[in-house]
Amino acid sequence: MVAKTALLWATLASWSFGKSLSFTSPQGTTAQYQTNFKTTLKCRFSTSLNAVANRNKKEDDDQNSQPSQRHTVYKHLLHHFQGDFDNYRQVLDDRKEKLTPREGGGHENFHCTLVPLSETSRLAAFYFDGNPQRIFRFRYYELLMTAEDDTNDISCGDIEMKLYTLNPELERELRSCSDEPLKWPAMFHSFEINEADKIKYLPNCEIRWSVDMDPVEHAYTLDHDNMSKLDNKKQDSIHAIMVHGEAIVDSTMIPGVKIRILDQLSLYEDTFYINDRGLDPESGAFIYGNQRGVPYRLDRVTRLVQIEEEDAQLERQIFDEDLAWTMGESWRSSDEYNAKIEAIGGLSAVMSGKKPPSSK
Repeated sequence: MVAKTALLWATLASWSFGKSLSFTSPQGTTAQYQTNFKTTLKCRFSTSLNAVANRNKKEDDDQNSQPSQRHTVYKHLLHHFQGDFDNYRQVLDDRKEKLTPREGGGHENFHCTLVPLSETSRLAAFYFDGNPQRIFRFRYYELLMTAEDDTNDISCGDIEMKLYTLNPELERELRSCSDEPLKWPAMFHSFEINEADKIKYLPNCEIRWSVDMDPVEHAYTLDHDNMSKLDNKKQDSIHAIMVHGEAIVDSTMIPGVKIRILDQLSLYEDTFYINDRGLDPESGAFIYGNQRGVPYRLDRVTRLVQIEEEDAQLERQIFDEDLAWTMGESWRSSDEYNAKIEAIGGLSAVMSGKKPPSSK
């Protein structure tokens, strides 16, 4: 099993980073760089967001309506399950405590980008160490209504989310614009293949979102609530568990390897908790995920907002300037990137978990 786990991580490291990794400063003068830094990425959204905005406004203006749990969850996902998130601050805290990834009990630095394809579907990309050129996971998410009654409105219940992988050729095309995620929807919809062949269902990996937290599986939210009280800021949140408790899936990286998946999620307005673990089905040994059971705590970096002058177009609006560098070379200089990575002891995806970085 040790050999199998080592092989998986070695494959991930080689796939994500190759034989060498280098970054160069954006070309041009300082003024050009600043202009490039502030440039927003745009794309044509597949469905009009005006209809969604108008409907939400009507619902908000209806003083007599009492939003149901399903409505609350749906609206929270619509508004907050999008944009960029990154856990760099959590990794800095880990290193101060001499916690390194995997066996060291700490976390890798990773980034999540969520881009709407429609009101109910998302493309999700995950990459290590502020390098969108080396995405290690691409997913398609579809939000569904749970069948608590015979209707399909949002009057009650939770929201279920199905997970899919992408057609390899389609994924390769999306990766070619990995640092311009707002181009993905148009690329996805224009890809010349049958719609059913663009994605592949991941069996038994469904997630159920609810306003209710599980007191055991979401115990980590107590720490977040305590921090919110200290900051005098209480945020709305929703929480998710796996519908089937767990799933056994084929590794998408090493053929023939099975992985037992466990996952819990919590989505606040500005924070995304991901407690995703992969275990060997036979031995229970960790393949990926935090080995102390501490979720990845990703802070919001951007929100996707509609451009008022242009119907159905979105732009990336920076929410946290201190984390903008995590979105790629267009958002930083090479000196800034090197300093950020040095502060966490090096590239976290290939860092040994047995020896913490030396403190300075």
